[in-house]
Amino acid sequence: MPTNKHASFRYRVLNQCFTNRGHRRWSLEELVREVTQYLQVEFGAGLAVSQRTIQGDINVMRSARPRGFNAPIVCRQGLYFYSDPDFSTEKTPLGREELDLLREAVALLRQLPGMPQLPALEMLLQRIGSNGGLNSLSPAFIQFETNPAVKGLEWLGPLYKAIAEQQVLNVHYQPFTEEALDIILHPYLLKEWRNRWYIFGRTEQDRLWNLGLDRIRNVSIENGIVYKSNDLFDPETWFNDIVGVTKPDNAQVETVEFETSYLPSRYLETRPIHPSQRLLRQEHDRFIFSLRVFLNYELVNELLRLGSDLKVIGPPALVEMVKERRGY
Repeated sequence: MPTNKHASFRYRVLNQCFTNRGHRRWSLEELVREVTQYLQVEFGAGLAVSQRTIQGDINVMRSARPRGFNAPIVCRQGLYFYSDPDFSTEKTPLGREELDLLREAVALLRQLPGMPQLPALEMLLQRIGSNGGLNSLSPAFIQFETNPAVKGLEWLGPLYKAIAEQQVLNVHYQPFTEEALDIILHPYLLKEWRNRWYIFGRTEQDRLWNLGLDRIRNVSIENGIVYKSNDLFDPETWFNDIVGVTKPDNAQVETVEFETSYLPSRYLETRPIHPSQRLLRQEHDRFIFSLRVFLNYELVNELLRLGSDLKVIGPPALVEMVKERRGY
Protein backbone atom coordinates (compact mmCIF):
# COMPACT_ATOMS: atom_id res chain seq x y z
CA MET A 1 0.00 0.00 0.00
CA PRO A 2 1.59 3.31 -1.01
CA THR A 3 2.53 5.69 1.80
CA ASN A 4 0.06 8.39 0.74
CA LYS A 5 -2.84 5.95 1.15
CA HIS A 6 -1.62 5.02 4.61
CA ALA A 7 -1.46 8.73 5.43
CA SER A 8 -5.04 9.28 4.26
CA PHE A 9 -6.14 6.39 6.46
CA ARG A 10 -4.25 7.81 9.45
CA TYR A 11 -5.97 11.20 9.02
CA ARG A 12 -9.35 9.47 9.16
CA VAL A 13 -8.41 7.60 12.33
CA LEU A 14 -7.15 10.78 14.01
CA ASN A 15 -10.33 12.59 13.02
CA GLN A 16 -12.33 9.73 14.51
CA CYS A 17 -10.37 10.02 17.74
CA PHE A 18 -11.03 13.74 18.06
CA THR A 19 -14.74 13.55 17.15
CA ASN A 20 -15.82 10.37 18.97
CA ARG A 21 -15.89 9.11 22.56
CA GLY A 22 -17.26 12.24 24.15
CA HIS A 23 -14.63 14.47 22.53
CA ARG A 24 -12.02 13.20 24.94
CA ARG A 25 -8.46 14.48 24.94
CA TRP A 26 -5.61 12.27 23.76
CA SER A 27 -1.97 11.99 24.66
CA LEU A 28 0.50 11.45 21.85
CA GLU A 29 1.21 7.90 23.08
CA GLU A 30 -2.54 7.08 23.02
CA LEU A 31 -2.88 8.39 19.47
CA VAL A 32 0.09 6.26 18.36
CA ARG A 33 -1.50 3.14 19.87
CA GLU A 34 -4.92 3.90 18.38
CA VAL A 35 -3.65 4.59 14.86
CA THR A 36 -1.34 1.55 14.94
CA GLN A 37 -4.21 -0.70 16.00
CA TYR A 38 -6.45 0.46 13.14
CA LEU A 39 -3.61 0.19 10.62
CA GLN A 40 -2.93 -3.41 11.60
CA VAL A 41 -6.61 -4.34 11.43
CA GLU A 42 -6.97 -2.76 8.00
CA PHE A 43 -3.65 -3.59 6.34
CA GLY A 44 -2.11 -6.43 8.36
CA ALA A 45 0.22 -7.02 11.28
CA GLY A 46 3.64 -5.44 11.21
CA LEU A 47 2.51 -1.91 10.43
CA ALA A 48 3.15 0.69 13.11
CA VAL A 49 3.63 4.44 13.39
CA SER A 50 5.95 6.60 15.46
CA GLN A 51 5.22 9.66 17.55
CA ARG A 52 7.02 11.70 14.91
CA THR A 53 4.67 10.40 12.20
CA ILE A 54 1.58 11.29 14.24
CA GLN A 55 2.97 14.76 14.98
CA GLY A 56 3.55 15.22 11.25
CA ASP A 57 -0.01 14.06 10.49
CA ILE A 58 -1.40 16.55 13.01
CA ASN A 59 0.58 19.35 11.38
CA VAL A 60 -0.79 18.39 7.97
CA MET A 61 -4.37 18.28 9.31
CA ARG A 62 -3.89 21.73 10.81
CA SER A 63 -2.64 23.12 7.49
CA ALA A 64 -4.79 25.21 5.18
CA ARG A 65 -6.52 23.58 2.26
CA PRO A 66 -5.77 22.02 -0.15
CA ARG A 67 -2.78 20.50 1.71
CA GLY A 68 -4.68 20.00 4.96
CA PHE A 69 -8.11 20.43 6.54
CA ASN A 70 -7.76 23.57 8.65
CA ALA A 71 -8.40 21.24 11.58
CA PRO A 72 -8.57 23.11 14.94
CA ILE A 73 -6.28 20.67 16.74
CA VAL A 74 -4.83 22.15 19.92
CA CYS A 75 -2.51 20.68 22.54
CA ARG A 76 -2.87 21.58 26.20
CA GLN A 77 -0.84 19.96 28.92
CA GLY A 78 0.29 17.30 26.44
CA LEU A 79 -3.26 16.37 25.37
CA TYR A 80 -4.63 16.82 21.83
CA PHE A 81 -8.24 17.64 20.89
CA TYR A 82 -10.45 19.71 18.58
CA SER A 83 -11.08 23.18 20.00
CA ASP A 84 -14.32 23.22 17.98
CA PRO A 85 -16.35 20.19 19.16
CA ASP A 86 -18.49 20.28 15.98
CA PHE A 87 -15.52 20.10 13.59
CA SER A 88 -14.85 17.02 11.46
CA THR A 89 -12.68 16.59 8.40
CA GLU A 90 -15.60 14.71 6.85
CA LYS A 91 -17.74 17.87 7.05
CA THR A 92 -15.20 20.05 5.27
CA PRO A 93 -16.78 21.46 2.06
CA LEU A 94 -15.04 21.14 -1.26
CA GLY A 95 -13.37 24.28 -2.57
CA ARG A 96 -13.49 25.51 -6.15
CA GLU A 97 -10.06 24.06 -6.98
CA GLU A 98 -11.07 20.66 -5.62
CA LEU A 99 -14.31 20.73 -7.58
CA ASP A 100 -12.35 21.55 -10.73
CA LEU A 101 -10.04 18.59 -10.10
CA LEU A 102 -13.04 16.32 -9.56
CA ARG A 103 -14.69 17.51 -12.76
CA GLU A 104 -11.50 16.91 -14.74
CA ALA A 105 -11.26 13.39 -13.30
CA VAL A 106 -14.84 12.67 -14.37
CA ALA A 107 -14.05 13.99 -17.87
CA LEU A 108 -11.18 11.52 -18.12
CA LEU A 109 -13.27 8.63 -16.76
CA ARG A 110 -15.93 9.27 -19.37
CA GLN A 111 -13.50 7.92 -21.96
CA LEU A 112 -13.41 4.54 -20.20
CA PRO A 113 -16.62 2.79 -21.28
CA GLY A 114 -18.73 0.73 -18.94
CA MET A 115 -17.38 1.85 -15.57
CA PRO A 116 -20.27 1.39 -13.12
CA GLN A 117 -19.33 4.32 -10.84
CA LEU A 118 -19.37 6.97 -13.57
CA PRO A 119 -23.13 7.80 -13.65
CA ALA A 120 -23.30 8.08 -9.87
CA LEU A 121 -20.10 10.13 -9.79
CA GLU A 122 -21.41 12.55 -12.41
CA MET A 123 -24.70 12.92 -10.51
CA LEU A 124 -22.81 13.54 -7.25
CA LEU A 125 -20.59 16.11 -8.94
CA GLN A 126 -23.61 17.90 -10.37
CA ARG A 127 -25.22 18.06 -6.93
CA ILE A 128 -22.04 19.37 -5.31
CA GLY A 129 -21.41 21.78 -8.16
CA SER A 130 -24.98 23.05 -8.10
CA ASN A 131 -24.64 23.94 -4.43
CA GLY A 132 -21.42 25.79 -5.19
CA GLY A 133 -22.58 27.46 -8.37
CA LEU A 134 -20.62 25.06 -10.62
CA ASN A 135 -23.22 23.40 -12.78
CA SER A 136 -21.25 22.31 -15.84
CA LEU A 137 -19.02 19.28 -16.17
CA SER A 138 -15.55 19.79 -17.59
CA PRO A 139 -14.88 19.08 -21.26
CA ALA A 140 -12.14 16.57 -21.98
CA PHE A 141 -8.88 18.33 -22.78
CA ILE A 142 -7.11 14.97 -23.10
CA GLN A 143 -8.27 12.19 -25.40
CA PHE A 144 -7.11 8.63 -24.83
CA GLU A 145 -6.77 6.19 -27.69
CA THR A 146 -10.10 4.42 -27.81
CA ASN A 147 -11.87 2.17 -30.27
CA PRO A 148 -15.59 1.75 -29.52
CA ALA A 149 -15.78 -1.06 -32.11
CA VAL A 150 -13.55 -3.32 -29.98
CA LYS A 151 -15.57 -6.27 -28.72
CA GLY A 152 -15.86 -7.01 -25.02
CA LEU A 153 -16.03 -3.46 -23.65
CA GLU A 154 -19.50 -4.19 -22.30
CA TRP A 155 -17.91 -6.54 -19.75
CA LEU A 156 -15.71 -3.84 -18.16
CA GLY A 157 -18.38 -2.67 -15.72
CA PRO A 158 -19.55 -6.09 -14.50
CA LEU A 159 -15.99 -7.40 -14.18
CA TYR A 160 -14.83 -4.32 -12.28
CA LYS A 161 -17.78 -4.71 -9.91
CA ALA A 162 -16.96 -8.39 -9.38
CA ILE A 163 -13.35 -7.56 -8.47
CA ALA A 164 -14.41 -4.80 -6.09
CA GLU A 165 -17.01 -6.98 -4.40
CA GLN A 166 -14.86 -10.15 -4.44
CA GLN A 167 -17.35 -12.25 -6.40
CA VAL A 168 -16.49 -15.57 -8.05
CA LEU A 169 -17.45 -15.67 -11.73
CA ASN A 170 -18.51 -18.29 -14.23
CA VAL A 171 -17.09 -17.08 -17.55
CA HIS A 172 -18.24 -18.57 -20.84
CA TYR A 173 -15.14 -18.09 -23.01
CA GLN A 174 -14.54 -18.63 -26.72
CA PRO A 175 -10.81 -18.86 -27.62
CA PHE A 176 -9.83 -18.04 -31.19
CA THR A 177 -8.72 -21.56 -32.12
CA GLU A 178 -10.43 -23.84 -29.59
CA GLU A 179 -13.91 -24.83 -28.51
CA ALA A 180 -15.79 -22.64 -26.05
CA LEU A 181 -15.41 -23.46 -22.36
CA ASP A 182 -16.78 -22.39 -18.99
CA ILE A 183 -14.18 -21.10 -16.52
CA ILE A 184 -14.65 -20.53 -12.79
CA LEU A 185 -12.64 -17.39 -12.12
CA HIS A 186 -11.70 -15.46 -8.98
CA PRO A 187 -11.09 -12.04 -10.64
CA TYR A 188 -8.20 -9.79 -9.52
CA LEU A 189 -7.19 -7.27 -12.20
CA LEU A 190 -8.34 -5.58 -15.40
CA LYS A 191 -5.53 -4.52 -17.73
CA GLU A 192 -5.47 -2.86 -21.15
CA TRP A 193 -2.92 -3.64 -23.84
CA ARG A 194 -3.08 -2.24 -27.35
CA ASN A 195 -6.80 -1.33 -27.10
CA ARG A 196 -7.68 -4.80 -25.85
CA TRP A 197 -8.77 -5.47 -22.28
CA TYR A 198 -7.82 -8.54 -20.25
CA ILE A 199 -8.96 -9.83 -16.89
CA PHE A 200 -6.52 -11.66 -14.65
CA GLY A 201 -7.78 -14.13 -12.09
CA ARG A 202 -7.45 -17.48 -10.37
CA THR A 203 -8.95 -20.67 -11.75
CA GLU A 204 -10.23 -23.50 -9.57
CA GLN A 205 -6.88 -25.23 -10.21
CA ASP A 206 -5.17 -22.25 -8.47
CA ARG A 207 -3.58 -21.11 -11.72
CA LEU A 208 -3.28 -17.47 -12.77
CA TRP A 209 -5.06 -16.92 -16.08
CA ASN A 210 -5.75 -13.89 -18.22
CA LEU A 211 -8.76 -13.80 -20.51
CA GLY A 212 -9.36 -11.36 -23.37
CA LEU A 213 -12.64 -9.54 -22.86
CA ASP A 214 -13.27 -9.71 -26.62
CA ARG A 215 -13.59 -13.49 -26.33
CA ILE A 216 -15.98 -13.52 -23.36
CA ARG A 217 -19.47 -14.55 -24.38
CA ASN A 218 -21.21 -14.49 -20.99
CA VAL A 219 -20.46 -13.79 -17.33
CA SER A 220 -22.49 -14.87 -14.30
CA ILE A 221 -21.94 -14.83 -10.54
CA GLU A 222 -21.03 -18.21 -8.99
CA ASN A 223 -22.58 -17.87 -5.53
CA GLY A 224 -21.72 -21.35 -4.26
CA ILE A 225 -17.93 -20.84 -4.19
CA VAL A 226 -15.97 -18.86 -1.60
CA TYR A 227 -13.81 -16.13 -3.13
CA LYS A 228 -10.05 -16.62 -2.79
CA SER A 229 -7.98 -13.48 -2.28
CA ASN A 230 -5.04 -12.82 -4.57
CA ASP A 231 -1.83 -14.46 -3.36
CA LEU A 232 -0.67 -15.53 -6.83
CA PHE A 233 0.91 -12.32 -8.13
CA ASP A 234 1.62 -8.69 -7.31
CA PRO A 235 0.03 -6.46 -9.99
CA GLU A 236 2.51 -3.70 -9.13
CA THR A 237 5.54 -5.80 -10.19
CA TRP A 238 4.16 -8.68 -12.28
CA PHE A 239 4.53 -6.83 -15.59
CA ASN A 240 8.03 -5.45 -14.95
CA ASP A 241 9.65 -8.01 -17.29
CA ILE A 242 6.78 -8.45 -19.74
CA VAL A 243 5.89 -6.85 -23.05
CA GLY A 244 2.11 -7.11 -23.17
CA VAL A 245 0.17 -9.36 -20.80
CA THR A 246 1.55 -12.91 -21.20
CA LYS A 247 4.20 -14.50 -18.98
CA PRO A 248 5.03 -18.00 -20.33
CA ASP A 249 5.03 -20.86 -17.81
CA ASN A 250 8.44 -21.81 -16.39
CA ALA A 251 10.19 -19.22 -18.55
CA GLN A 252 13.16 -17.05 -17.61
CA VAL A 253 13.88 -13.42 -18.41
CA GLU A 254 16.23 -13.27 -21.40
CA THR A 255 18.43 -10.68 -23.04
CA VAL A 256 17.01 -9.78 -26.43
CA GLU A 257 19.15 -8.09 -29.07
CA PHE A 258 17.92 -6.71 -32.38
CA GLU A 259 18.97 -4.16 -34.95
CA THR A 260 17.17 -1.77 -37.21
CA SER A 261 17.78 1.24 -39.43
CA TYR A 262 17.84 4.96 -38.66
CA LEU A 263 14.14 5.91 -38.86
CA PRO A 264 12.77 3.04 -36.70
CA SER A 265 15.57 3.71 -34.22
CA ARG A 266 14.31 7.27 -33.73
CA TYR A 267 10.84 5.93 -32.92
CA LEU A 268 12.37 3.45 -30.48
CA GLU A 269 14.31 6.17 -28.69
CA THR A 270 11.17 8.24 -28.15
CA ARG A 271 8.85 5.29 -27.45
CA PRO A 272 10.77 2.28 -26.10
CA ILE A 273 9.29 -1.18 -26.44
CA HIS A 274 10.05 -1.82 -22.75
CA PRO A 275 11.66 0.15 -19.88
CA SER A 276 14.70 -2.15 -20.05
CA GLN A 277 15.45 -1.10 -23.64
CA ARG A 278 19.01 0.12 -24.23
CA LEU A 279 20.88 1.29 -27.34
CA LEU A 280 23.99 -0.89 -27.31
CA ARG A 281 25.86 0.55 -30.28
CA GLN A 282 25.65 1.98 -33.77
CA GLU A 283 27.33 0.34 -36.71
CA HIS A 284 27.20 2.64 -39.74
CA ASP A 285 23.47 3.04 -40.42
CA ARG A 286 22.41 0.15 -38.18
CA PHE A 287 21.32 0.56 -34.54
CA ILE A 288 21.55 -2.37 -32.10
CA PHE A 289 19.18 -2.42 -29.12
CA SER A 290 18.73 -4.79 -26.17
CA LEU A 291 15.84 -5.71 -23.84
CA ARG A 292 15.53 -7.86 -20.70
CA VAL A 293 12.13 -9.54 -20.98
CA PHE A 294 10.25 -12.82 -21.25
CA LEU A 295 9.77 -14.14 -24.77
CA ASN A 296 6.13 -13.99 -25.82
CA TYR A 297 4.02 -13.24 -28.88
CA GLU A 298 3.32 -9.67 -27.79
CA LEU A 299 7.09 -9.05 -27.94
CA VAL A 300 7.20 -10.55 -31.45
CA ASN A 301 4.33 -8.31 -32.54
CA GLU A 302 6.09 -5.21 -31.21
CA LEU A 303 9.30 -6.11 -33.02
CA LEU A 304 7.51 -6.80 -36.30
CA ARG A 305 5.95 -3.33 -36.11
CA LEU A 306 9.44 -2.02 -36.90
CA GLY A 307 9.06 -3.28 -40.46
CA SER A 308 11.29 -5.13 -42.88
CA ASP A 309 14.46 -3.46 -41.56
CA LEU A 310 14.22 -5.45 -38.32
CA LYS A 311 16.83 -8.13 -37.71
CA VAL A 312 16.65 -10.16 -34.49
CA ILE A 313 20.13 -11.13 -33.28
CA GLY A 314 19.15 -13.29 -30.32
CA PRO A 315 18.26 -15.35 -28.47
CA PRO A 316 17.77 -18.18 -31.01
CA ALA A 317 14.27 -18.98 -29.75
CA LEU A 318 13.14 -15.44 -30.55
CA VAL A 319 14.80 -15.58 -33.97
CA GLU A 320 12.68 -18.64 -34.75
CA MET A 321 9.50 -17.02 -33.40
CA VAL A 322 10.00 -14.02 -35.68
CA LYS A 323 10.77 -16.22 -38.68
CA GLU A 324 7.61 -18.23 -38.05
CA ARG A 325 5.49 -15.07 -37.88
CA ARG A 326 7.06 -13.76 -41.08
CA GLY A 327 6.32 -17.05 -42.80
CA TYR A 328 9.81 -18.20 -43.65
